[in-house]
Amino acid sequence: MTYVLDARSGRIGEVMGRVGGRVQLRPVGGGREWDCLPEDVAQASAEEVLRERVRRLNRDARARAATEPPIPAPS
Repeated sequence: MTYVLDARSGRIGEVMGRVGGRVQLRPVGGGREWDCLPEDVAQASAEEVLRERVRRLNRDARARAATEPPIPAPS
């Protein structure tokens, strides 16, 4: 897998392909793809990719916690 930084938005994405002179990117962990120009991308470091994965896992965990009923306290 190749991950790049979209300089326009600051987002990290996995390169999915190239169509019509544009690079197609998908967010780390999945989601809706977006396109950008090849000159607007730079190789993402392993640290940047890891940071984005952790950010996504934390966001997903918070979303799940917000929708789950609270655990009753022991009596």
